Amino acid sequence: MKCRYKILIVDNEENEEAVSLLKKNLEQEGYGVDTSLSATEALEKVKNTKYHIVLTAIVMPQMDGLDLLREIKKYDPLAQVIMMTEFSTMGRILSALEYGANDYILKPFKSTEYVLDIIQYAVKKLERWRDAFIEIVQ
Repeated sequence: MKCRYKILIVDNEENEEAVSLLKKNLEQEGYGVDTSLSATEALEKVKNTKYHIVLTAIVMPQMDGLDLLREIKKYDPLAQVIMMTEFSTMGRILSALEYGANDYILKPFKSTEYVLDIIQYAVKKLERWRDAFIEIVQ
């Protein structure tokens, strides 16, 4: 069931080890996972591949996660975008919500299970949307 969901993890090079560990944990749960170490690279991947869920850091060089969020939503409004950050302000949280973020995780993560719960919640939202579309089409 989960294998049909594709996830993109976006964070900068400073967090490459954490990204690799998260990727491994998600793959063990049956998700297809790609990674990107920059927002600009991630945007190119989003343009060429369907990702159901994108986990993205906010603070990154060149293009930040909020700009990436806005661009992702242009390509796929249903993509579940989960923001990740170590440095949060009320303004960033409100901007993320305004731009269409589906969730917000503070780093370091409480636990792998915590991140998996958030992803499973995003999957349930995707499935509700899919069911609604199927019902409308029938």
